[in-house]
Amino acid sequence: MEALIYGYLRDDLADGNSEELEDAMSSFARGEGLCFAATFHESTAGDGTAFAELTAELKRADAHHVVVPSLDHFAGQTIPRDILIAKLAHEAAARVWTIQS
Repeated sequence: MEALIYGYLRDDLADGNSEELEDAMSSFARGEGLCFAATFHESTAGDGTAFAELTAELKRADAHHVVVPSLDHFAGQTIPRDILIAKLAHEAAARVWTIQS
């Protein structure tokens, strides 16, 4: 069975391209041999609700992979990007992937 990977997307950065970004994250996952499970959408910049739900789902599903369009999708939150990435690593042993190099 392929390992699960979840997407995380800030809608305010998607510029109306959420569907295309989700397709790109799903394609990336397939290319890495991972099973794309779902995308968590942060609809209010800085709110953090979807991030908390993502973290809980990673733990529930014993999943350890997250993909974002770019690390900018962690920036702008109330907690700085590096702390959010460290939180995923610490609480869910998750690795963060980006579709942009």
